[in-house]
Amino acid sequence: MIIFISGGARSGKSHFAERLALSFHKQNPTTRLVYLATSRKSDSEMEWRIAMHKAQRDEAWLVEEVPVEVGRCIMKARKGDVVLLDCLTIWLSNMLFDGIPREKEELIAAVEEWGNIARKKGLTLLVVSNDLNEELSSPYETVRSYVRTLELLHQYIVKQADLAVQVRTGIPKYWKGGGVSW
Repeated sequence: MIIFISGGARSGKSHFAERLALSFHKQNPTTRLVYLATSRKSDSEMEWRIAMHKAQRDEAWLVEEVPVEVGRCIMKARKGDVVLLDCLTIWLSNMLFDGIPREKEELIAAVEEWGNIARKKGLTLLVVSNDLNEELSSPYETVRSYVRTLELLHQYIVKQADLAVQVRTGIPKYWKGGGVSW
């Protein structure tokens, strides 16, 4: 199952995604809970946010810090595992701004690979991302290009997803698939 969860900054999307992943894990406790963290410790605020997220999770989570090689980590998951990728927004930044030129097709292919692996292995893959298209357009072409690419990836993932949820102020809105009861 592929689940896409989006929301604005500090909207509660990561907390919602973690609770949802835990609910899938509780349905089958033999699965592992795998947390793929794409953030890098780039500044003191990011270090604080990473520490806060770690403190919210219990020891049931297997956490892997994976700024770029998401596909490799998903491939390592065992059949039936619950895999939470947090977040696509940071992964895309890592991919675009690490000094290696990448085309949109390469990025789409990577995301497509994640879905293919998840389906083949019977994983529950939750992908968290930020809604950036709801803000005023930036005067900088690099930022506008980044947002366009992110939205392209969002649309691609949602087409493949079984469930698409947007979280605002901690409240989920289900755009695709049904609601989930805890």
